[in-house]
Amino acid sequence: MAASQPNIGIPPEHEASFKAFTEAIQENGVLTRPESLESRDLCYGLSDPPTLLRFLVARQFDPDGALKQFQEACKFREDKHILRLYDLIDIDYFEQARQFYPHWSGRRDKKGSPILMFDVEYLDRDAVARWETTRKNSRWIYSQSGKDEPPNPDMLQLATVYHDNLIRFILPLCSMMTDRPNPSVPVTNSICVVDGTNLGLKQAWGLRFFAQEISWLLSTCYPETIERIFLCNAPSYYSTIWRYLKGWVDPRTAEKIQVLEESEVLPTLREYIDDANIPAKFGGNFQFTHGMLPDLDDNLQRLLNSDSSKSLPPGPLKWIQDSDGRQTALAVGSRAGSERSDKIATLDRIGQ
Repeated sequence: MAASQPNIGIPPEHEASFKAFTEAIQENGVLTRPESLESRDLCYGLSDPPTLLRFLVARQFDPDGALKQFQEACKFREDKHILRLYDLIDIDYFEQARQFYPHWSGRRDKKGSPILMFDVEYLDRDAVARWETTRKNSRWIYSQSGKDEPPNPDMLQLATVYHDNLIRFILPLCSMMTDRPNPSVPVTNSICVVDGTNLGLKQAWGLRFFAQEISWLLSTCYPETIERIFLCNAPSYYSTIWRYLKGWVDPRTAEKIQVLEESEVLPTLREYIDDANIPAKFGGNFQFTHGMLPDLDDNLQRLLNSDSSKSLPPGPLKWIQDSDGRQTALAVGSRAGSERSDKIATLDRIGQ
């Protein structure tokens, strides 16, 4: 496990619940390091204290409920071979998933949390049809003998690997930054900015299975990773659309959606995000396009010593501990069956 942090943001009145939860997890053997996790891998996003706190918060600080959900998430990962798939997945598959789900812009809000972006226009009939084909895939099963064959994951496997990039790489990276109001408290969630300009009634009905399955995955395996969702430029008939979708969205997620008409978008976003990180389409100065790779802000770029490019490489990324005990950002995944293990940055110190 990653080393415990002195302050992970536990409300004082819930410290006893967190202690009871962690003790229950240990007693049930759930914190045992997974065999499929490489020895060099850090446990960010998997079993570190901030992750445990997210599960506890999702269950209103009920240790028994949090334990049950954490066990369910761990079993799902094991059954789906997620940790091995994360290292082996074809990078092109991973990048295809970027088109379907909110993706990190490379920017952060005023609190230092990552800003995820998405444009619903790209979930059109053809895109949903492509997504539907992945629902019919057989579950990929890891085996030593089939290691050289590029994995062909099913829908939930691909979606899980893609969202693991948030908890295993992005949130820990943002937590390392000291240019935020509370640098001693880890960053455990994100905000999501969704462009709803072209959301139509027919499109919303076509998204019902997509919304249902992704909502289940997020609420089960990634609880409390989103603080709030801004649906920008919502159409006048949004209330009708919401009647279609509400039944397929996790209630806790639904509570976080803030619907903004065009005149409300920029003033509201400015409360949380600096103009430099607000998309130009909404009145800011950030040249964002759907599906783009993260465009790092200056301080993130400085931390990673990324002088040659402001963008991170495509595919899954993770944190490992090198032979000197330093934290290293690693690009993994595979191309044509050949595994990638490219160092992005090795950190001599934490902070910006």
